[in-house]
Amino acid sequence: MTLKLSASEIEPLIPSWGILGFFLILNAIVFIAALVSIARNRTHTSGGTVVWALIVLALPILGPILWFLIGRRDSFGQHLRNQLR
Repeated sequence: MTLKLSASEIEPLIPSWGILGFFLILNAIVFIAALVSIARNRTHTSGGTVVWALIVLALPILGPILWFLIGRRDSFGQHLRNQLR
C-alpha cells in the first residue's frame, strides 16, 4: 500500500500553485496596468513619466502600488481642477 502526499503536506511552507498562481497573475495585471497608466498620463513631464516607469520596473510589487496611490493622485486632482474651471 502506497501513501500519496500532496505538495502542501510534504512542504507546508510552500503554498499551492492555486494561491501562488492567483497572486502571480494579479501582480502581472497590476504591473501592466500601472505601466499603461503611466504611459497614458499627460500631467507629468516626460522626465516624471520615465522616473515613474523606472520605479515600477525596479520595484515590481511595490512600484505599481505606489503609482496608483501617489502618482495618479496628482493627475486626478489636476483633472478635477480643469473640469471645475
